[in-house]
Amino acid sequence: MGKDMKDFQFEFNLDEFNKLFPFYILIDKNFNIKRCGQSIFKIIPDLKEDSSFLDFFFIKRPHCEELNLINFLGLFTQLIVIESLQENPIMLRGQFQQYKDFFLFVGSPWFISMDDVTNRNLKLQDFAIHDPLIDLLHFLKAYEISNQDLKELILKINDQKKILIHDKLEIDKLSLVASANRNGVILTNLDGKLFWTNDAYLELTGYSRYDVIEKTVLELGVSQLTNKDDLSEVITSFRNVRTFDCEIYHKKKSGDCFWARMKGQPVLDSNNKFVQYFVIIEDITKERQVNNKLKESENMLASLIINLQSGILLEDENRKILLTNKQFCNMFSIKSEPEQMIGFDCSNSAKETKMMFKDSESFVNRIHEILENKEVVINEELALIDGRYFERHYIPIVIDGKYKGNLWSYDDITLKKNYNESLSYEKEKYRSIIENMNIGLIEVNNNDEILLANQRFSEMSGYPIDFLIGKKGSEVFLDNNAKKILKEKELKRRDGESDSYEIVVKNQKGEMKEWLVSSAPNYNLNGEIIGSIGLHFDITNFKKLESQREQLLKKLEKQNEQLHDYAHIVSHDLKSPLRSIHSLITFIKEDTEVVFNSKTLKYFNLIQEKTEKMDALIHGILTYSKIESTSIHKEEIDLMELINNILATIFIPPNIEIVFKNKLPVVFSDRFRTQQLFQNLISNAVNYNDKPRGIVVIDFQDYQNHYVFSIKDNGVGIENENKEKLFQMFQSFDSNDISSGIGLSIVRRIIENANEKVWFESEKSIGSVFYFTMQK
Repeated sequence: MGKDMKDFQFEFNLDEFNKLFPFYILIDKNFNIKRCGQSIFKIIPDLKEDSSFLDFFFIKRPHCEELNLINFLGLFTQLIVIESLQENPIMLRGQFQQYKDFFLFVGSPWFISMDDVTNRNLKLQDFAIHDPLIDLLHFLKAYEISNQDLKELILKINDQKKILIHDKLEIDKLSLVASANRNGVILTNLDGKLFWTNDAYLELTGYSRYDVIEKTVLELGVSQLTNKDDLSEVITSFRNVRTFDCEIYHKKKSGDCFWARMKGQPVLDSNNKFVQYFVIIEDITKERQVNNKLKESENMLASLIINLQSGILLEDENRKILLTNKQFCNMFSIKSEPEQMIGFDCSNSAKETKMMFKDSESFVNRIHEILENKEVVINEELALIDGRYFERHYIPIVIDGKYKGNLWSYDDITLKKNYNESLSYEKEKYRSIIENMNIGLIEVNNNDEILLANQRFSEMSGYPIDFLIGKKGSEVFLDNNAKKILKEKELKRRDGESDSYEIVVKNQKGEMKEWLVSSAPNYNLNGEIIGSIGLHFDITNFKKLESQREQLLKKLEKQNEQLHDYAHIVSHDLKSPLRSIHSLITFIKEDTEVVFNSKTLKYFNLIQEKTEKMDALIHGILTYSKIESTSIHKEEIDLMELINNILATIFIPPNIEIVFKNKLPVVFSDRFRTQQLFQNLISNAVNYNDKPRGIVVIDFQDYQNHYVFSIKDNGVGIENENKEKLFQMFQSFDSNDISSGIGLSIVRRIIENANEKVWFESEKSIGSVFYFTMQK
């Protein structure tokens, strides 16, 4: 039944559920009561929702010393008896079932008499219709009345026996009354030995009177299957002269057994002295079977309630609706509510709904065929004209060999069917991709045996796929060193870890290859690791290229060092003659013995300006080359102190004013690069200022993770066509003779190497603002 029922799910609203289980209790994992059946509140008035379950109840059976989540889950497969903690306690008998993130108790009160029901202010409508308790209590009441009459009769006979000892006539009267009882009746003496029995007991057990006289009930009824606890209850009650009522597995003379309810009553004389035992033995085998089936039905219903997602229709033997749900109504476009459908005759409903299905006549005929055969139908697919697909299930309900109705279940499998078709297409597509991709793929089990390999792996290894299947990859491809690496990786995969690693393998030709392996554990549907899947890349050529690249980088690094040294040597050699030329021109101009005309002096001035510009250019190139070659050393830098030092070293005309709008912060940066950054931007602002009163404003904005610095001037500004070229090497857009065109290139290189940003705003003849960021 397990496989059949997994596909069925029930769904009830609170009113429907309360009708079925008026004494249910829903608790969460913290043992707080979230909902209760309406009848629970009648028997426990103080109970409130969100109260602790443990404040109102304790689990009486099975005995539980301390209730926690772990031992609580172990109760789900057992019959549970819970008892309230109120002054007048009440017991409920039932079972627990997990429902989503909650625990559901479904049961019924355990009353021993109709008086208990009345005293609790309960009425017949407070119980579920299927609850047999009321009928059993009525039966028990009638049974008690009958037993009381028998007891009074026995006492009366015993009183008469005192007057007429061994009066045969009175014994015959007692025997006549007991003989009329449908159940087995026995009388025992003080030693527990049977001295009289009725015919019903002999018929029930198969014994003769000769077999039972002077024998104890234990000698006659105990078998290996008899529960020792039940047996102990009988013995203890007998020894302590008290009544008992228990159920035991009673043996017959043939060796077969039956379930018996034994009710024992001590018989006392007028002096309250125990003189004999009166025991009634009832065959309750069928009752036990009914209770077991009832329990199975309750379990089934609880499971369906929890998992219900299908359209459900429950019919009786006359095809009258006993139960349906909202999902069923929605699936068949029924506008009525499920409660309104109860009692509806479904005999002709198939004819009304057949037009929903592609093969309408077959739909009707198949229903008649299923009802006639009364056999279980599972996963029967139905196609609807609107493009949907239903899956139908049918279960006949048979109780005690009699047909009592049937359960129909419908699932909308449109998405699943479309998904399966799409999945089949995707599987075929990816199978083709795997077979043809340029990545070697294999699947191995936990013993490293190859279960699957694609064509690319076969080509990489040199072995055909048929040869690889079943082989251990470590034995085919790996040497001892590589096997150690693979063993370590296997341990990680069995712990559920994925990994990538490089390994040296030997192909079928004996060539040593380097593979990059990306491996991950492979799981089954139960989440158990059953092996691993590995992707293999042949990186042999890449490794060779990488080795060549490293050698080339070392060679280039050495050449760069040589070029750097060469640049310093050349710059020194170039600067020396430039300085000499500049000094000689100065000496010649200052020589008072020689008088030059204005044209010659102009040429001398031009030579001096060009040598100064060339010196600045060489200095700029050296600075630019040192940006990346100089190692970075970060430290705390007081920007106010740094910029004041810069201002002291560069020439600032008298008409230019340097303004600090705010006190600059202390930053953590490389001193050389920071100095070059501010020096070039400030120099640029000073050199390109054509105003009679020039102003250079230095400011910053403080953000959470960085600063934004700005250097603003009121100089010549930048024309739009030159803005994109501004940071390029040797770009100068002014007639300034001392500009090298490298300063802003140095600024950009420093900013980009530090992963910062630099930008500017400028307007011709108005001025410019340069911004840059610096992380804190």
